[in-house]
Amino acid sequence: MISSQLALKRCINSTVRDRNMATIDSLMSLCAFSVAQRSDDYDEIRMLPAAVKDRLLRIMMSYGTVTDSNISQLVHSGTHTLDLQNCKVSDSALQQIHCPQLRTILLRGCADITSEGLEVLASRSPYLQVVDLTGCTAVTDSGIQALARHCKCLEVVSLRGCTALSDRALLELGENCRMLHSIYFSGTEVTDQGVIGLATGVCSHSLKELQMIRCRNLTDVAVTAVLANCANIRIFNFHGCPLITDKSREALQNLIGPNKIQQVSWTVY
Repeated sequence: MISSQLALKRCINSTVRDRNMATIDSLMSLCAFSVAQRSDDYDEIRMLPAAVKDRLLRIMMSYGTVTDSNISQLVHSGTHTLDLQNCKVSDSALQQIHCPQLRTILLRGCADITSEGLEVLASRSPYLQVVDLTGCTAVTDSGIQALARHCKCLEVVSLRGCTALSDRALLELGENCRMLHSIYFSGTEVTDQGVIGLATGVCSHSLKELQMIRCRNLTDVAVTAVLANCANIRIFNFHGCPLITDKSREALQNLIGPNKIQQVSWTVY
């Protein structure tokens, strides 16, 4: 009887404790949301514990309110992820990031980002693994070169729509990033030379996904280079490339199936 009463008491105490914790967590979320809406009014944000900063940062990134003027208050040495694709940021924001543990940064559509900011970011974030620069049309080869040389742990890189890039960007990634497994450079001006350098570089065996859609300068030579050197490629998309012919489709016939290429798309002109 006594043991049953003790068990019941413990159960009640545990339930009360869980409810109290849930209430505290809800209050913290409300406070964080309130501060996030008025971040420019609070200079003391930089003094908050890292866990509270992380919560504020997540809220502000989701609402696109992280800016050049407040980012330095929100990030800290242990920040792992920055999703700034909905935020109005420029090179100034990247130059204020001192996060040696940063693993992921998403900058999709950040038109004010240039190579100048990327070069600073790369020099301070050696463990970057995922970088999304989709639509960053002002980024040039020098920015990607800096990423490739300083961030050799890169695994996923998106350069979709980065129209200012040349083959040099792909060549640098191919020379330095042996862990790279997914790369997207659709809608760029790269040529066969860049793809060959990537496909024969140190990442040739790690590459699993390659998307080079709507690249008007690529030919069958680029497709052949990938198929001949990237044994672990599983997703390979190159539709919308007007210089690629039916020869590439024929080369793919023996490489589609279980334990081979699982997804492929192309356009024959």
